[in-house]
Amino acid sequence: MSETPVDQTQISDDIPSAKTMLGRLHEINLEDFDIKKVEEEIRGNRIWINTLTIPVAMLSLVIFTFLGAWISGYLILSFLVSAGIVFFIGKMFEGYDRQVKWDARREAERRVAETEGEFGLLVHFKPFLPTRYRHLIQSLKRRRYLYVDQYIQAVNLLQRKLDHDKFTQAWHIVYPHLKPNTDLDADFNESDSQDQA
Repeated sequence: MSETPVDQTQISDDIPSAKTMLGRLHEINLEDFDIKKVEEEIRGNRIWINTLTIPVAMLSLVIFTFLGAWISGYLILSFLVSAGIVFFIGKMFEGYDRQVKWDARREAERRVAETEGEFGLLVHFKPFLPTRYRHLIQSLKRRRYLYVDQYIQAVNLLQRKLDHDKFTQAWHIVYPHLKPNTDLDADFNESDSQDQA
């Protein structure tokens, strides 16, 4: 069944131009995907927890040990109980820290998904990327955004080294209906001027 002109127009509207794709590529702020910065954003006002964990743990150990020794009269036993309490509190902090890291990774993946959008972005630059990014491209095609670090590297490489003219030519080969009609207009104008002469 052949496509009607309306279908062809609708397909053309869904596919962005090469200029739009290049614009999207260069609008990407790589710091948005930096997992460490995302962690800091998630922690917010609770960032002090990480910096004070060791000093607070040591101070708590000393206080609980001497308090327990004063109450019970057994310094070694008090130390062991205090160490157990501090260890349990440390595990709680460690669980919180692990959860923040997990949330930061999920947020970075969500941002990659948002950047890629429905049409995709980086998958269309595959011919301009080294083969070491093939797993990243396959993952992006499947809408799995696990390779955040590789995504950052690939975007950085494209933003710095991509030849815009070559990409535009390749884009027009894949989507010839998006190619501007400047060549046809020039040929048409030449033939008109020859006819008039």
